[in-house]
Amino acid sequence: AAPAPMSATGSRLAAASRAPKVSRSSRAPPAASSSRRAAARATARPVASTRRPTTRISATMPTSTSDAPAAGMTDLERYQFDLNGFLVVRNVFSPEEIAAANAAIDARSSSIVERDGDLRLGGGKEDALGGDGVRGRADLGGMLGWPSPDRDLFRAMLTRPRLVPYYRALCGDGYRMDHLPLLIQQETGADGFVFHGGKMNDDGTWCDELAYAFDGGKMYNRLLAASVALTPTNPGDGGFCVIRGSHKANLPCPPSVQRYEELREFVDNPKLDAGDVLLFSEATTHGTLPWTATRTRRACLYRFAPSTSAYGRAYHPRWPGADGENGDGLEDLTESERAVLQPPFHPRLDRLMLSDDGEVTTQSRAGFKKDHDAKVFGSKYF
Repeated sequence: AAPAPMSATGSRLAAASRAPKVSRSSRAPPAASSSRRAAARATARPVASTRRPTTRISATMPTSTSDAPAAGMTDLERYQFDLNGFLVVRNVFSPEEIAAANAAIDARSSSIVERDGDLRLGGGKEDALGGDGVRGRADLGGMLGWPSPDRDLFRAMLTRPRLVPYYRALCGDGYRMDHLPLLIQQETGADGFVFHGGKMNDDGTWCDELAYAFDGGKMYNRLLAASVALTPTNPGDGGFCVIRGSHKANLPCPPSVQRYEELREFVDNPKLDAGDVLLFSEATTHGTLPWTATRTRRACLYRFAPSTSAYGRAYHPRWPGADGENGDGLEDLTESERAVLQPPFHPRLDRLMLSDDGEVTTQSRAGFKKDHDAKVFGSKYF
């Protein structure tokens, strides 16, 4: 699975952080029209401080704390997500489920791949997000195809009754998994990840594939991230961080902010307990801080999209393991899970969808229309 989707600015900065050392003044400015002023500022900018980064910690984090199955997002939760661009749903998974998931990962520890060299995401030791300059983030995939019970939590993220109303409110009817799930692991000293996401490209144009909009009383996310915390994070530990409200910004995030060199006071490093699920719009500028805690950080990251939208392409022509090849085991998906793993197409074309209570429903297209299309196109669907 690929790292988190990035705007053009984020992609360029990640590549720049891996390049041989050059003067900061040689890095590309955010826009060609301001290149001379940006170069002058970069030349004058002092080297990032080596002291521990300071992160604003709010007394009240946007969270959902009810442990009962949700009937839908509350008005308060909808306000919080629209205001901040993210929401923490507390206590989605039990300690026993978290322990089982971590044990399943431990049993496959030899398959975890550390990102080093050109794959590092935060730069070198001298960079604000570079960590100790040696240890990199580690990744693991394939958990949907693990045998039961090892896979159970990871599949549950698709259709958990507690989560389905949130997915539907934020992605609409017929929401679908867009990226293969990715385990993210950080050991002490592991680097962070330059800030990325955002609804604006570096040239100020609209980043449609990550966009967030609010219209007619509804929220629209072209790409929604859902991350289950498998270990706790306290503010200041590092790990996931976010610039609140940036999903509604009308200007690109400045490169110095993406590198965590300026405006640190606007960056939140939210508290997450094991079993919590973090939901955030990919239009919200976010990143990862170097991991400073002595315990290991683990989170499993998913992305969901509206029924007609796709960013990733692992689903084409079919998800890995969908036919049971290589022992991946996706041939025994439940009907609900298959509904979430459908390719992108409109709900009115017989799409299987989940209701808020988790029941599988469909909006059937008239038989006579499908018969006509079969005669014209050789397929029931145009």
